[in-house]
Amino acid sequence: MRLQTKNNFLAIDASNIRHGGGITHLSQLLAHTESENLMFDKVYLWAGKSTLSLIPDKEWLIKKNHYLLNGNLIFRSIWQIFHLKKSLLAESCSILFVLGGTFFTSYKPVINFHQNLLPFEFKEILRFGFSKKLIRFYLLRIIQSSSLKRSSAIIYLSNFSKKIVENQFNKLPKNKIIYHGIEPRFLHLPKKQNPISEYNEEKPFKIIYVSSVDYYKHQWNVVEAISILKNEGFPVRLDLYGAANKSPLKKLNKCIDKYDKNRNFINYVDEVSFADMHHIYKDSDLSVFASSCETFGQIVLESMASGLPIACSEMSSMKEIVRDGCIYFNPLDSNEIAKALRQLLLSEQLRESVSRKAHLYSKEFSWKETSQQTFSYIKEIQQESL
Repeated sequence: MRLQTKNNFLAIDASNIRHGGGITHLSQLLAHTESENLMFDKVYLWAGKSTLSLIPDKEWLIKKNHYLLNGNLIFRSIWQIFHLKKSLLAESCSILFVLGGTFFTSYKPVINFHQNLLPFEFKEILRFGFSKKLIRFYLLRIIQSSSLKRSSAIIYLSNFSKKIVENQFNKLPKNKIIYHGIEPRFLHLPKKQNPISEYNEEKPFKIIYVSSVDYYKHQWNVVEAISILKNEGFPVRLDLYGAANKSPLKKLNKCIDKYDKNRNFINYVDEVSFADMHHIYKDSDLSVFASSCETFGQIVLESMASGLPIACSEMSSMKEIVRDGCIYFNPLDSNEIAKALRQLLLSEQLRESVSRKAHLYSKEFSWKETSQQTFSYIKEIQQESL
């Protein structure tokens, strides 16, 4: 249904944005948007109460909630099916921007924001084994495929994710690639790199892995790699940060128990407030990232901006973001991870070289630019639909 209206109102459906990268994108997108680059008179944002509480107030932004939006996926889907179109009509909105990748409404025009590559990487979802999650990802694949095909336009986060998705369809709507940005608080010049001989058990070389704990993140392989280096005499410490799903966390803890039962040099910390994350990066010596499926790789970008030397997975979209500003490894092979880390530990010159390259590349990413591109593209699709 195409709404005939002269109002210049944008609707954002953030009903399925609950945590993690989705919240980061939404909050930063709106925080870095001013009225002059908005191109709309009003923006109506539908989301759960917890999500809305994290979104900055703007004079042009109208936050909308419905009790169904505070519930689980089933309740949120019921809202989309039976209430979304009515809400759009009631507020006379002229275009819909869907952030969760899924919609059921017949309303047009709709711009679909694709930020979850996992349902389209079959080999990755097989890592979950026969489980509720496997079934959930398969159903999500079907639903999101339908939503993508019915969209007026699609925004992708990377060329890699676009290629993976579009290779599975004969034809999809027009699209645009718009990268995430980085907040200035993460920007720190790379610090002087010291030889590994200057570190010891009391002052270990601090390695961090920031990411949710899940089967495609391979934290256990990193733990094993650190234990290899520790057995070789390297004075290293690994801190893992991120919220965890129950089963992968059990696997991670079992692995840590095997290699460092007393947690002397390997430590897992639950999810840290995003507002404090720049301090974590600043106080660390190296960042490792071992995911095999990423739509973009925001954590890698944060590490780049923070001036850290990076050891990074060679799989998925990361090469598009970090380029030659890191040492790559196969995240499925602990020895490969250890080899990449060993290269960086043994050469302060190499650490300095990759950290400077990555830091320079990070300056190409800006939330202000992301905002300008996003709303300009939404406006373009709106005008084409008139």
